[in-house]
This record gives sequence, structure tokens and C-alpha cells, in this order.
Amino acid sequence: MTMSDLNRHKRAWKRALSLFFGNHGMSAAGNMAFLTMLSLFPFIIFLVAVSGFMGQSERGLEAIAYMLSILPPEVSKVVDGPIRGIIKNTGAEILTGSILFAIWTAGNGVEAAREVLIKAFGKEHARAIWIRRLESLGVVVFGAIAIVLAMSIQVLGPAILKAITSLFPDAMSDGINTAWKYLSLLVSPSVLMLGLYLVFLALTPRKVQKPYRLPGTILSVLVLMATARGLSVYLKYAGNYDVTYGSLAGVVVMQLFCFLVSLGFVLGAELNAAYTFDEADREEGKKRAARQADKEDAASEAKTEA
Repeated sequence: MTMSDLNRHKRAWKRALSLFFGNHGMSAAGNMAFLTMLSLFPFIIFLVAVSGFMGQSERGLEAIAYMLSILPPEVSKVVDGPIRGIIKNTGAEILTGSILFAIWTAGNGVEAAREVLIKAFGKEHARAIWIRRLESLGVVVFGAIAIVLAMSIQVLGPAILKAITSLFPDAMSDGINTAWKYLSLLVSPSVLMLGLYLVFLALTPRKVQKPYRLPGTILSVLVLMATARGLSVYLKYAGNYDVTYGSLAGVVVMQLFCFLVSLGFVLGAELNAAYTFDEADREEGKKRAARQADKEDAASEAKTEA
């Protein structure tokens, strides 16, 4: 990495922090955390209904179990009971009105994330609100379907490997099985990375020219994983938090988890915007330098002719 690259990353991070505080990132994260909690259970209702409609009810349950596994145990305990109730009372035959309400409510969480990106890149890049709302509903629908399909692929992987091993025992060695075992450990962060990248891909304003998405995705995933691990360790040794908040301790912890994860998403959005603006500034600088060089060449030719 050259000194120029280091300076570029330094400029981007400095600009991202400036955008974060300038766009009231703490308040945006708080709003996003609140709407995420409101949207979580309607999305799970829709996810269970979609998996049942697709004949993949088990995959839908596995997806929910996977989402719970990401959360700290203290947070999982809070949402486990209500989620079990949702699973018990939701099926593919759920009323159409309830499905539409669930999609609409889940879309509020998507809109909160979109608003963060609009602030990061500038409101002049925002599309009409009715178009944004339709896109948010589409993100919820296709997101639920993609989750079910992803879980199906994850389940089919070991089964396919086992079938190939039985058909071609000589070709499949213990080394390949061991490699698969270690590769499977990358499934969780890879799914998170892909999911968040697709969120940035879907919600970044379309009018932005050549937007960056990967830096914010990586930062958001790192913050999520660090929050899940760090919050769990903190609560393990801070045993008096339930004394402070009483029966609301679990809800407070859940809200704190959502806030910290949202904070990572907001900062990731600002980081994407900072890299995008920095690249645009560099391109504009190159164009200005080219125009200046053309003017100097023209002036030199005019002097030569004179």
C-alpha cells in the first residue's frame, strides 16, 4: 500500500466521521434501532408464511434459529418466547390482510436504513417517496425469499457432498472433507457480508454515480459481530443490569444491541459516501488538470504561431 493510498483512506475516514456527526448519526441510529425492533416480528411473521407457502417451513425455522444465534444470549431470551408464539400461530394460510400489514410494517425498518443512506449521500439524490416505499416492500418480499433459498442451499451442501463421496469414494479424500468442515465456518460471516452488501446495493440512491458499498459493508459486519460478542461478555460480568432495569432489563438490552448495530450501519453508510465523494473529487481534479493542460498547450501553440 502506497502513501497515496494511506492518505486516501485517512481522508475518507475523516470525511466519514464529519458526515456522521454532521448528519446527527447518533439520532439516526436511535431511530433505526427503534424501527428495527418494531419491524422484526412482522418480518418473522412474513418469513414463516413465505417458507410455508414455498413448502420449506423447516428452512424458515432454521433461518430464524440462525438469526437468534447471532444475538447475545440475553437478547435471544427476550425474543425467543414471542418468536415461538409467532411460529406456532403463523402458516402459509395466514390472512392476506395480516400479510400485507406485516410487509408494510417490516418495510418501516427498510425505510429507516434508506433514510440513513439518503442523508449520507445528500437528499438531492433521493427518489420520489412512493417509489422508495414500493422498493422497500420489494426488499422485504425478496429478502424473505432469498433467506429461505439461502438456508436451503446451506442444508443441501453437506448432502450433495455426501452423495458425491458415496459415488466416487476414491476421488474424495479426507482432505476435501476437512476443507469443507473449515469452509462451513465461513458461512455465517459470508451470509452476513452478502446480506448487508445487498442492503446497501438496494437502498443506495440510484442517482449517485459509481457509489462505494464494500467499505461500509465490511465495517457494518465487524461492528455487528463485535457487538454480539462484546455485549455478551459485558453482560456476563455486569450482573447488576437487571437490578437497575428490573423486568425491563431484557428489553433494554435488546434495544441497546439494536442501537449499537444501527450505529455501525450508519457509520458504514457515511464511510461509503466518503469514499464515493473522495473518488468524485479525484476525478474532478483530474478533469480540471486536463482542462488546464489543454489551455496551456493552446496558449503555447498560439505563441509559437505568432
